[in-house]
Amino acid sequence: MDGLKQFVFPEIYFENLDMGSIPSKLRLGHKIEHIFLKLIQHSRQYKVIAHNIPIRKEKVSLGEIDFLLQDVDSHQFSHVELTYKFYVISEESTNIELQFIGPNQRDSFKAKKERIINHQIPLLKTPEATSVLQRFNIKPSELLHQVCFKSQLFVPFMVHNMDLSPFNSNCISGRWIPFHTFKFPEFFKYQYYLPSKQEWLLDPQQGVNWLGHKDVLDLITVGLENKNAPLLWMKSSDFTIEKLFIVWW
Repeated sequence: MDGLKQFVFPEIYFENLDMGSIPSKLRLGHKIEHIFLKLIQHSRQYKVIAHNIPIRKEKVSLGEIDFLLQDVDSHQFSHVELTYKFYVISEESTNIELQFIGPNQRDSFKAKKERIINHQIPLLKTPEATSVLQRFNIKPSELLHQVCFKSQLFVPFMVHNMDLSPFNSNCISGRWIPFHTFKFPEFFKYQYYLPSKQEWLLDPQQGVNWLGHKDVLDLITVGLENKNAPLLWMKSSDFTIEKLFIVWW
């Protein structure tokens, strides 16, 4: 991660954990922030000093600090940037960092990492951020910068045993194929479910309304023509279910 320190989740005791209610209309990223906040608040290692702190200059937004935490034992202050991404793994580069791209080609791991290094961390050294940190009796020099980078990764459909080192292969959540390949007869035999964006976080499950290939094709074609890649759950005849991104490119 080129000097970016990965935030290590503390041990969480789930007894009496109250996640609270998450508004259904909340964007997926904000729901993940809510989950992270509740987990850290329930941990015994960290105290949440503040979260989602806007930094402004003359009413113009410069950015936002995701989380300010303090270690209960060492009293060390930490600035944590939380990121949760869905990436398909392209084979167009030999550099593994360049292979992680968004399913709509609008973002990438490299671009996100560079933004954290070149914008998010320097933001906390600005006079405007320093003024905000002073409200919590924190000096910028006292902060440990960390990133909590979580992801679901999708490998090419016909690729097996892909080496992702130094990244965590446990992040592999499914496969991806181009739209034109999805139209091939070999995909007619499966059943499909089109999860909502909020369901993208979930493991696939049996108890949903499954559709045939033609029906799901009707549902996803317009979105793909508008360059929006859908995520599907695909069920085989032996009831095995996997996640499958259909990309338009």
